[in-house]
Amino acid sequence: MGKKFILALFFLSILVFIVSELEKKKLPEQDVILDQTYNVPTQTEASNDAFTLEREGTTYEIIPKYEYDLHGLVVSAYSTDIWYDITHEHDPLNTKDLCVVWGENIRNGVYQKMKYRSGEFTCFFEFKSGADSSWYNKFDGASISNNHLLPANESVSKLIKEAQIGDQIHIRGQLIDYSIETSDGRTASRNTSTVRTDSGCEIIYTTEFEIVRKNREIYRIANQISKYSLIFIPIVAIVSGLSMERKAEIATNS
Repeated sequence: MGKKFILALFFLSILVFIVSELEKKKLPEQDVILDQTYNVPTQTEASNDAFTLEREGTTYEIIPKYEYDLHGLVVSAYSTDIWYDITHEHDPLNTKDLCVVWGENIRNGVYQKMKYRSGEFTCFFEFKSGADSSWYNKFDGASISNNHLLPANESVSKLIKEAQIGDQIHIRGQLIDYSIETSDGRTASRNTSTVRTDSGCEIIYTTEFEIVRKNREIYRIANQISKYSLIFIPIVAIVSGLSMERKAEIATNS
């Protein structure tokens, strides 16, 4: 495999990675939004009592507040297992936070005029630079929520981890308060928001999770292929170079 070909393939992989990384995070247009994504979340009083469970040496007391059902569009996400997050070190059940919009924010198109980002406990959102002021009163603060997801089992956990920006999702579970006690005696507690009109986050003990429609899959596939290529191509180049050196050495000694 020639050096020029390998170099061209490497730079092509860089280009594909950059383009796909940007494109895969763009939110879907309205024409691919599903009907149920316009629905507002529903909740009813929970009837079950508090219960305990254990994860990775941490004991949880879960206090159900409401049964909860949410359809929405993921606009930002935060994985708590990222290497620099030490806040969730002793809270292993809270695996991922998803910031979601629905309803009027999608129907009137204002979701496309916003930019979003997630921190450890918060979803931040604001209008994009240059957005016309006529959009300012169209964003509904009661049609967005930051959801801390505590999966009920491993299969639900895997599905939650697969969710990405732009996906349309369906969550069923319970809004909960919970407290933790670690194996070394550390304690903490968190309470859920139970209304969409405050600035608090919803904490959902998630029993069902579905990615109803994935977003921009072709760019996600291209992004994965380019990542592997950027690892594989330098290895091929090194092996190819060593092989050529060996052949030259043998030719010289012949």
